[in-house]
Parts: sequence; C-alpha cells; structure tokens
Amino acid sequence: MHFFSSFRRSSAHIAVAAGVAASTLVSLPAPAAAAGSAPPPRVSVFAVVAGNEPAGVYTDLSLLAFHSSVSLDLPAHVRHDATGRYAVYFSGPDLGTVPTAGLHVRAMTDGNCMPFDGITPSRHPGLQIDVACFDSAGRPADRRFTIAYNARGAAHGALVTAATAPGAMSSDWRVAEPQDTGGAARVAYTHPSPGLYTFDLPYLPGTAPESFATTALAPIAEAGTGRIPNVVCGTTGRALIPGDAGPVRQISVTCRDAVTGQMAPGGTRIHVGYTRGVNLTGASGVSEAYFTAPWISTNSRVVLPDSAVHDPGPVTTGAVAVQRHAVGQYTVDIANQEGTIGYASIVATANGSTALCRASVPDPDRPGHLSVVCRSDAGQMDTGFHLHFVSRKLRLRLSPLAGL
Repeated sequence: MHFFSSFRRSSAHIAVAAGVAASTLVSLPAPAAAAGSAPPPRVSVFAVVAGNEPAGVYTDLSLLAFHSSVSLDLPAHVRHDATGRYAVYFSGPDLGTVPTAGLHVRAMTDGNCMPFDGITPSRHPGLQIDVACFDSAGRPADRRFTIAYNARGAAHGALVTAATAPGAMSSDWRVAEPQDTGGAARVAYTHPSPGLYTFDLPYLPGTAPESFATTALAPIAEAGTGRIPNVVCGTTGRALIPGDAGPVRQISVTCRDAVTGQMAPGGTRIHVGYTRGVNLTGASGVSEAYFTAPWISTNSRVVLPDSAVHDPGPVTTGAVAVQRHAVGQYTVDIANQEGTIGYASIVATANGSTALCRASVPDPDRPGHLSVVCRSDAGQMDTGFHLHFVSRKLRLRLSPLAGL
C-alpha cells in the first residue's frame, strides 16, 4: 500500500475508448448548497479570439465573437501580451463564484493553444484566463483560438478533478493537487516515465455514463532543443479496484507529442477529470453530437445517420463521410455544418487499440471538414475512432445573452 492510505495500488487495467483531447479541462468539485438557499447559476461563456490583436492593449471582442449565459459588466476582452501569449477577461457578478467549472481552449489553425495557468480572478468580479499558443514545431506563435468556460456543466452529477504537481518523474504515489481550495476529493498518481501516468480516483457510483478527460496544462521545453511540444493526452486503460475507503477507479494515461509521436517530456503537468452524469464539455449554449467511424480499409466510407447518437440535440442531420488518405490519416466531412459554427472542443478516441488520435480543423472556413490522425509507438496506424465534438452556431443577433 502506498502512503495515500485511502487507495490500494493495482496493476489491473481494462482497455476502453476514452477521450484524447487537445483541448483542456479544468474543474472544481461543487459544495452542497446551504439549506433554503438558491443553487448557484449555471454559467457558460464562449469566445473566439482572432489571435492577431494589437500587442500590449485590451481589445474588446465583438458581439458575434462571444456569448454568455449570464450578464457581463463589461464586454469580453483580450490582452495580447506577447507572441503566442494572451489574457482573456470575462467580467460579471456571477462569474468566478461557482466552484464547478470546465475550461476548454482550442487552436483553430495548426499548432496548439492551452491554458497557461488555471482560472484566476480578474481585476473586476469575474475571470482571467491566460492562454499560450504554439505552432506545429512547438514555437510560440499567434493563433486563432476558441475558449469555453462552463460552470456546473450541462447536467448535474458527481465530479472529481485534480492536477499533477510540477516536478520530476517518480514511481512513488503522490497526492494530486485540487484545482482550487474548493476541491475536497483527493487523488493519488504516479508518473514513472515520460508520458506515462496512473491515477487512483474515488469511485463515483451510479448508472449514469462515466467520462474521463486528461489533458496537458503547461508546456515544458525539450531538453537540448528548447522546442515546446504540442502534447496530447488520453486514457489508455481503466480498472475498478478495492481500496481502504471503498472502490477506486484507476486509469492509465499516456501523453505524446502530437507531431513526432514521441512520449511527452517527463514532468509534463496534466489535469485529470472524472465524472458520472456530468457533460464535461457541454453547456446550455452549445449542442453536441457523437458518432463512431468503423475501422476503414477502403478509400472512403459513409457512416449513415442511424449510426449516430445525438445528445442532447442533433448537429449531424445527414450522412458523415470518412475518407482514408494514408495509414492513420483521415478526413471526416459532417453534413449541414454552417460556416458560422465555432468549436469549443473536438476529441478523437481510438476504439479497441492503444493508438492516440487527434482531431483538428485545418480550414476555419470549413468547420464541418475535420482532420483525424491516429498514431501508436510505431507511428501512424489504422484504427476505428470515436469523434466527439461540441459546437455552437454564432447567431446573428444584437445581444449574445438572450436565449443561451
């Protein structure tokens, strides 16, 4: 038994298809509401940052570039601090007061964008979210990106989240850090070698679906080259094991350089999120769709609408075309996607294999045209994959607040 006495270590793993995300989840467990008090509001904020704003000044985002489900005191705005570095601000009385939150940052062009730190209070009541962007070679670069902040998610349920501590690799079990002081649930983890992690999480009982999200938070430069890799992480196994305080959900996590396929540098800090009955990437202002692409051996294949599962509302109302260009390299065309759609999150997950898949939007003007690349230790490989995306159509209206 390791020093974290609430859990017992086990090497048992069950392979599952779990999310491999280039977007980032940051979540905090919510305290119970006091008797007779109103529950905290559900909050969702979504914004598109062009990435080319003037350096060193505050730039207001246009009404069509953001939406909020609660009133904002000031327009959403961004400060372009340096090449590839941004600070995004949302100011309002209901922001920053609800301790359960999901944060997703997604580059809309090549490269990667990620929260450089967590969610911090702004100088007005509200939120400040620092973002770092890099090109495909891992160098700081200005990039267009989307940012989505969701408090309480799109459904009620149980949630456990934590982050690995900065520091060297170790096979010893450590206690992970809650995202904020509101985090009561403790999580244990090991980081025995570059890119590999094992987490022991308090098991969340129930019949609602479980969800996992494991993503890199802050970049670490490669030794020698100084290159900052574009890290993607995914769960590659899970098990239910006994613990001193009850059942434990144990998950295995692998993090890789999305460009080279090599393991992420040792000490890369990551977040892990585990929920039951909570939509990690949803909010009242977004809709989501799920579909599965079977293993593809021919040059192209069409997944019919009855192969799709929609929750809570359909986005795909026609056929989904999947084309294989090379080993492990696919293009997915989703029908009926307007050019004004914006993505809060795109996750591609390999089915029945240990490959890691990454989805991207190569052309922002064609949001329904997605690229998926899957790779293993030996390089790119063919595999079935599950594609999960969360999107919101930017509506032509004077106020972005109504009806969201």
